Amino acid sequence: MIKNLFIPKLGMTMEKGRIAEWAANDGDRVKEEQVVLILETEKVAHEITAPMSGLLAILGQAGEEYLCGAVVGVVVETETEYEAVKKDPSGYAASAENDGSVEGLSDGEVVCVTSSAQAQRSTGERIRISPLARKLAGMHQLDISVLAGTGPQGRIIKRDIEQAVAVGQAKKAVAQPAAAAFVPAPVDLCCGKRVKSVIPLVGMRKKIAENLGQSTSATARVSAMAELDMTEIVKLRDHLAQKASLLGCKITYTDLFIFMAAKALRIVPILNSSIVGDEIKIWADINIGFAVSVWKNEEESGLLVPVIRNADELSLGQISRARKSLMDKAREGTISLDELTGSTFTITNTGTFTSLWHIQTPIINQPEAAILGTSSIVERPVVVNGEIVPRPIMPVSFAFDHRIMDGAPPAKFMGLLQQMIEDPWMIMM
Repeated sequence: MIKNLFIPKLGMTMEKGRIAEWAANDGDRVKEEQVVLILETEKVAHEITAPMSGLLAILGQAGEEYLCGAVVGVVVETETEYEAVKKDPSGYAASAENDGSVEGLSDGEVVCVTSSAQAQRSTGERIRISPLARKLAGMHQLDISVLAGTGPQGRIIKRDIEQAVAVGQAKKAVAQPAAAAFVPAPVDLCCGKRVKSVIPLVGMRKKIAENLGQSTSATARVSAMAELDMTEIVKLRDHLAQKASLLGCKITYTDLFIFMAAKALRIVPILNSSIVGDEIKIWADINIGFAVSVWKNEEESGLLVPVIRNADELSLGQISRARKSLMDKAREGTISLDELTGSTFTITNTGTFTSLWHIQTPIINQPEAAILGTSSIVERPVVVNGEIVPRPIMPVSFAFDHRIMDGAPPAKFMGLLQQMIEDPWMIMM
């Protein structure tokens, strides 16, 4: 028996995926539902598992991109079948793709599955675990069948693995109090400088680098900056925060920015557009992406942009709940490709990282026309009615593609944002 490993279509907009790495070697004997392939697409890594136990024959190369449906490997039962596949790998892959049939599955399905839950507990119950948590568990050689998950529906997530590792290290420290003799690490030199550590430019970081580099070279970016008096919006947000139990959600400044931006985009639709070929397409849907920082450690971090679809049709509470759900999924590694694609406008808020007054110059999230950057709210002296008084001020920056528009539409957008922030009753417009 031979079962194929396909590049699965993980989202509506997905056309191809990149093989980040093979988790098993060519010719290895693998077990059913063992992770054999890490697939990378749009900043998200997906684990692909073996459809049955047998010998793995690798047909696709790590680092290469393949169209959805392409056969990149097979699992076979016998050595004879393995040799037959390896004798003509390109011919076998082509015939498998053209055949389009997969044993035991209906049209449109694929033999490979992503790892949402693939191991079992001793009771026979499936274990729900995120791809990131599974990877961390493997690195630390943890038995996930004895772990309790704190994620949605008992799913094991990153923090569960980190807690288990911390407990294990504490026990080890008690059992082995004597410190090992210090051995200096070998010095690694590069370009005449000492190297502290090396971070491979792969996965999410590589995708971010490619996207930002492409945006910088393709767009005619112009940045406009301003300072907004947040006095009234701070009062509104504090009032709503006190009503969190009644509302069923805790409203954040990011929620308010998304809510207000969606209203302003309805009035200035050219900002909700993209260049497609030789045309500027103004989108009927207002889908707002918001940047979420995903930290691995002090040296490695990533950035995902979950999307709130049709934000202009949602209430503030609906936006808040959608944002919280998407943010949690992004940080737990459970977010889907569809939830990361289709945005028409993006907001990035760096005010959550520092209380320091600062201005950012965000890079446009291609193929969008503009991006709004918000920062920290800091008390600063301003002139009000001829007097110098302290007020909570927030610097904002707005980057737009000059190929699509001139300065008037961004100025109108910023003016609308200012009116809604300084007079929150305008939100009801």
